[in-house]
Amino acid sequence: MDNKLCKYTVLRYVPDENREEFINIGVVLHSPEDKYIDCIITTNFSRVSVFDDEIDIPFLKIVLSGVKEDFSKNSMVSGPSYEDLADKNYLEKATSIYINQLQFSKINLFRSSDFDTDLFNLYKVYVHFEVQKKSRLTDQEVKSIMNKVIRTKTHNLDQSLEKNLKFDIGSEQIELDYAYKTKKKEIKIIKTFSFDYTLRGSKQAAQLAKEWAYNFNKLKSKDRLKEHFETNNVDLTSLVYIKDLTKNVKIALEILKEETKTFEVHNHLQIEDFADQMVDEMTGQSKIV
Repeated sequence: MDNKLCKYTVLRYVPDENREEFINIGVVLHSPEDKYIDCIITTNFSRVSVFDDEIDIPFLKIVLSGVKEDFSKNSMVSGPSYEDLADKNYLEKATSIYINQLQFSKINLFRSSDFDTDLFNLYKVYVHFEVQKKSRLTDQEVKSIMNKVIRTKTHNLDQSLEKNLKFDIGSEQIELDYAYKTKKKEIKIIKTFSFDYTLRGSKQAAQLAKEWAYNFNKLKSKDRLKEHFETNNVDLTSLVYIKDLTKNVKIALEILKEETKTFEVHNHLQIEDFADQMVDEMTGQSKIV
C-alpha cells in the first residue's frame, strides 16, 4: 500500500476540566481516501481508577462501547457509513460532541502504508502504561515519528535533509540523525536519544550520555563538522525523549548539556512539535527555542 494521508486523535478521560488533568485511554485513526476508521480503547482501568478514585467504571465501559461504535466500521450496519468516512472532516465533526469527561486531542496528520500497524504503534505511544517494558519508545521510533511529520508537511523538503550522517572520529565511526541548512544559513545537526528506561535500567542513560559526550567532543575537536559542511556555523543539538525523570536520567541530561544544546520531549506530541519546528527553520518561519 502507498503512503496515504491519515488523521488521528487521542481519546482522553478528563475527571475535572478545572484541574486541566487528563489520562489517555485510546486512539482513533481515520483515512478518508480508503474509507478506513478504527480505534483502540483501553480495557485496563486500574490506572484510570487510581487517577480518579470516584469514577464509575461500569458506566464508563458502557459509554466507551458507544465511542467504539462511532469510530470503527465492523459491518455494513455498524459504525459510520462509507459516505461519512469519505468526508475529510469526519473526525473533526465526530469528535466535537465529546466535551465532558471524555474528550479528544487535536487532530493530527501523518502518512501511513499500514493502518492497523500504525494504529497500534500510536496506541503504544500514547497509552504508554499498558505497554510492556520491552515495547518502550526507542531512538528509532522517535525518529520515525519525526520523519512522518516531515513527510506530511511537504514532499520536497524531505530532500533538503541529510539523514544518518556518518563521521569518522578516529577510533570509531559515529552516526548523527539529521542535518539541514536554515534560511539564516546556519547548519543544524540533530542527534536523537530515548531515555525511556525502567528505574533499574536508567543507569544506561548516564553511560550512553558519557559515550556521546565523548563522541561530540571528538567531533568538534577534529573539525569533522567544519570539513563536511565547509563552515564553522554549525549548531549541534540533542533531542532527548524522557518518560520518567529519574536521578540517572537527570545526570545523563547534565552530561549531554556540556557538549550540545539539549531539548527534552516527554510525549508524542512534543516530538511532533520539534519536527514541525525543524521544518519551520528550513522554510524560515520560526526558530527552535
